[in-house]
This record gives sequence, structure tokens and C-alpha cells, in this order.
Amino acid sequence: MILRCKLDGLLLFAHRQPRAPVLAAYDGGEAFEMERVEAIYYEVAAATRDELLWLESAGYRLLKPAADFELIVCRRPA
Repeated sequence: MILRCKLDGLLLFAHRQPRAPVLAAYDGGEAFEMERVEAIYYEVAAATRDELLWLESAGYRLLKPAADFELIVCRRPA
């Protein structure tokens, strides 16, 4: 998924950790764990439906889709 900082517009790639309900975001080449309360400063610019559901279930309720949000559709090969 792609997050956007509400303060400066910076785009960050992010993904869920496989073994814990933790969101890892990347600022350049460096990863950091995004705290749930820190999510108020970010919005989701693009994500899959599964990622949006995971954000809600993992407690990142303050991280909302942006006004220009784009749903990423993953097509499985037939």
C-alpha cells in the first residue's frame, strides 16, 4: 500500500508484518513501525481491499483513505 503524509505530502510504501498486527512504513530505505496514534498524520493513497480490511482489524482506524484514493486490484492468473 502507499501512504501519504498529510503534513508534507510525502508518499511512503507500507506493508503489514506477517507475524504481528504491525504496519511497517518506509521512509527512503529505512523502515519504521507506524504507531496506531501516529496514523492520524497519514492517509491511504492506494491499497488493495485486503489491506484496507487488515488496517481496520489491526487497529489502524485513524488511517483513512485519501480523497483521491486508488483501489489496487490484484488479478489472479486464470
